[in-house]
Amino acid sequence: MKIDITKEQYETLMKTVYLANWMAGSAQDEPDQEFEGFEQYVLSLAKDFGLDAYSAFDEEGKLYYPTEEFEEKTGIVDTIGNYNMYAVWEEMVLSLSRRDLMAEFGEDAVSAMSEEELMEKEYPYILKYEEEFRENGFQNLFLSKKE
Repeated sequence: MKIDITKEQYETLMKTVYLANWMAGSAQDEPDQEFEGFEQYVLSLAKDFGLDAYSAFDEEGKLYYPTEEFEEKTGIVDTIGNYNMYAVWEEMVLSLSRRDLMAEFGEDAVSAMSEEELMEKEYPYILKYEEEFRENGFQNLFLSKKE
């Protein structure tokens, strides 16, 4: 099977594969071979689409890599930065909400809740933290030790 794509679609494919490989490998010590291999294949085609400025080949390592021009012109670094900020806030809101829910009802009671009841009881905490972080960011966030 052969897939025909335009130059614009290829650029979107490059960005998609870059993001997928970044996500699959960012929390690991070693690259994910499946994603890394596919990214190598996609980057090797850049010249065929007139986007050779977006991909370079390292002779020593025998690997393709996305260029700085690719990162700057496609806005991919901003995409990752925006995702990271979203993920930080989302994880903080959900973790703190669940912590407070557990403190109020206890772990056993929370574990026994239906999905509907859990959402109903947790939602006020989620709203509280979303509003707090939206208005104040990290300004009011402090660590304290229990005595």
